[in-house]
Amino acid sequence: MSVERNSLAIDTDNRVVSVAGRGRHAARIPDTPERKRLEKQRSIREVVFGAQDGVLTTLGIVTGVSSATVDRGTILITGFLSMLVGAISMGVGEYVGGKAEREVVQNAIDLEQGEMLEKPDEEFAEQVAYYRLKGFTDDEAVTIVKRLEKNPEIWLHEMVRDEFGIDLREAEGGGLRGSFAMMGSFAIGAALPVIPYAFGGLAIGAAMLTGLGLAVAALFGIGYYAGTLSGKKPAFKGFEIVAFGAVVFAIAWAAGHFIPPLFGRSAVGVGG
Repeated sequence: MSVERNSLAIDTDNRVVSVAGRGRHAARIPDTPERKRLEKQRSIREVVFGAQDGVLTTLGIVTGVSSATVDRGTILITGFLSMLVGAISMGVGEYVGGKAEREVVQNAIDLEQGEMLEKPDEEFAEQVAYYRLKGFTDDEAVTIVKRLEKNPEIWLHEMVRDEFGIDLREAEGGGLRGSFAMMGSFAIGAALPVIPYAFGGLAIGAAMLTGLGLAVAALFGIGYYAGTLSGKKPAFKGFEIVAFGAVVFAIAWAAGHFIPPLFGRSAVGVGG
């Protein structure tokens, strides 16, 4: 994809599209530095979501299991399997979900292209109506759309943006970067609550509390970082995610502590 610069010194992507049976054209869609920065910031979703889910999921599982048994091997195997299966599942889910979303977006673009080919007059009137809603007069709106009609690639961009609220570039392939980011961040987050159980010198209860401490620190860090990108108070965002972690820990501990007796097995206390 080549990049040109216009008189405003704004980078533009040349996207070749076919519109309304008028041939293939190179669309010049503004790609400002602000948009690029926001796109990079939005990509943190995979890392934050993966790491947070990894911490919370594995914390809940190993806490529940360690509350029900003193077998360190069982706890470690369970934690490792949770990390492995969860990481693979998250990576595959991100890829499949992202691909499905892009296909939905592309289908909407294709439908709009078809309508511009089959019903150009209706699409012209529809675009005029959108500009009227934005505050332009009838004459101004008609003039703008007539100009757009002479540039079908830009007209498609405008129609898709106004009608669906999407950008043509949202249909472009995202590759495997997001999948690997989700998989890796989940695995790192999931490993933290499990690591303390690998040290034989720590009692099960102490390992549980150490894992909780690591999870709290990780969750706070994730929330703090997300807060710096979203414009929210970083510390508040950090404590918010920690609160969710506390709820997960409490539920998991209660399940591991009170469910085993129902099956004739004794539960393990936090200090045990």
